[in-house]
Amino acid sequence: MPGPLESLSKVKDARLELDVPFSRLTTWKAGGPARFMLRASTQRAVVQILYITCEHELPLLIIGNGSNILASDGGFEGVVLRLEGELSHARTVKDRLESGSGVSLGTAVTKAARASLSGLEFAIGIPGTVGGALMMNAGAFSGTVAGVLESARTLTLDGEMREHDRFEAVYREPLLPAGEIVMSAAFRLLVASGSEISRRVKATRLERRAKQPWGEATAGSVFKNPEGDTAGRLIDSCGLKGREVGGARVSELHANFIINTGRASASDIRALIDIVAEEVMARFDVALELEVKLVGFGEE
Repeated sequence: MPGPLESLSKVKDARLELDVPFSRLTTWKAGGPARFMLRASTQRAVVQILYITCEHELPLLIIGNGSNILASDGGFEGVVLRLEGELSHARTVKDRLESGSGVSLGTAVTKAARASLSGLEFAIGIPGTVGGALMMNAGAFSGTVAGVLESARTLTLDGEMREHDRFEAVYREPLLPAGEIVMSAAFRLLVASGSEISRRVKATRLERRAKQPWGEATAGSVFKNPEGDTAGRLIDSCGLKGREVGGARVSELHANFIINTGRASASDIRALIDIVAEEVMARFDVALELEVKLVGFGEE
């Protein structure tokens, strides 16, 4: 039997890179190497990659723009898969946006707006992809993916295609079963004037820039909001804005954001996460739950 390197290098419609640092793959710009990095452009390539990872018992991590991931400095001894090519196209059909999993949310918002379709404006500025958004019910400013999602197609780890049109909308929880890979989604939107959509997009962008560390190396909100409160308020009340560990710093603008100032290791960021969680627990007896995904820390 050929080894994993030989098998993965022969997958048609997929580009293989070795030992790609997560600092190049994530918005936090930190983390060690991914042993195998594959960019697949067709569903057939994804199925083949799934077969190889199963055959060689390789861990598999699906990523979009890497906007909610903290990978350890030790990296990931498995396959990191990103969906591109035909899996990152979007089109509008009447009042629907049909999108591949690899489409960025910014592109989805723009595509819908150009067709005078409203409902996705809340997502402007969220640096993830459609697939990632479905797997965490992404949302902001009172809007959520679940509120406009009509249907989704997924691929099981056994290579079986499934269709979904019923979703349980839970705050920052997957809208689809664990172990399934989002291949595409359809959003039911509302017809609106282009000028009104542009106004909403502009207002959302301005609000985001005013309240969040726009342009910094972050992973968005680090913790989920506890019921009846916000993680940012609790962290701020502990006097943690500006707290630093190595090159990681709690944002002075929004306390639920941790910034990589340019020299932070994944260990720095993880240590600061732990400090924040411990201090909030000590003062408020609230256990903050992570919104970001930890990779390679031995507890996923």
